[in-house]
Amino acid sequence: MTKGVKKQEKLKPVYLITGSDEPKIEKAVRRLKDRVISESGTDLNVDVFDAAEHSAHAVVQAASTPPFGLGVRLALVNNVGFWHKADKDVITAFLGDPVDYSCLALVGGGIRKNEAIYKAVMEAGQVLVFEAPRLAGLPAWAQEQAAGRGLKLGGREAQRLVALAGSDQRAIINEIDKLSAYVGKRAVELEDIDELCWVSRDTKVWDMTDAIGARDREAVFRHLEELLADHAAPASVFFSMARHLRNLCEVVSAGERGEDLTHAAHALGLKPYPAKKLAAQSRNFTADGLRRAVMIFAELDADIKGRKDQRPDLALEIAVARVLDIV
Repeated sequence: MTKGVKKQEKLKPVYLITGSDEPKIEKAVRRLKDRVISESGTDLNVDVFDAAEHSAHAVVQAASTPPFGLGVRLALVNNVGFWHKADKDVITAFLGDPVDYSCLALVGGGIRKNEAIYKAVMEAGQVLVFEAPRLAGLPAWAQEQAAGRGLKLGGREAQRLVALAGSDQRAIINEIDKLSAYVGKRAVELEDIDELCWVSRDTKVWDMTDAIGARDREAVFRHLEELLADHAAPASVFFSMARHLRNLCEVVSAGERGEDLTHAAHALGLKPYPAKKLAAQSRNFTADGLRRAVMIFAELDADIKGRKDQRPDLALEIAVARVLDIV
């Protein structure tokens, strides 16, 4: 062995690869597959399964088959949380006496620490957990991703990128790749982000509910039309608006009872910034007007579900107009 080059450890019989950081999970799976292919000299030693479609018996059969040539056979199972207890028990039994020429990779959530299969993985192999950064940490994470691509992304620019792209890490990475191709070696500017970057549907929904809170009729309909043009389901938009109206009604009613608005917003389970924003918006309304608005949306719920022979998007637009007239 060449001096200074660390020899790789032998692959363990099993890995559970789980968590909320999908890009890291994908990277770990890719590295595992590449290593198996490199050591054996063929991709014939990699069998990929989906727990939503394949039984544990099929996986065990593949894992029990000797590999071609050198190396080990990799049985990779995606969406492992889809398996029921019977399938998990088959894997647990297999891991009680695993063969030395195979590696089993279980990918995805849905396996709890108190389950026998989890304990079997811990005894025979390794659990790899990759958790996504919290929302507050996404701008710093975006800067790290940009730096890894040689892209200069400042703090303000990273915050703006996350505000537009939302919490989907893949979406953020896609926008970083787009910016890298566009700006080249110079630093990213706010104008680049506003011009190039895709706005997530979640961000559009927040813009719409903020416009409701500001009682800005023109902005409400502009954001509503953008969402519908982006093929957002009218029912999904309806539930976001209805939830915001109910929250406003709760906070305004609390305020009229003499309670602190921000405390009332926190009591709804909101994080500090959304709670503060909701409390500020509540000053634009009366509880009576909001209660009537909530009633209109209760009627709309039945209309969207088919009570009226009317297109759901049209029913939503009419209901929004009525709500804005009374609040």
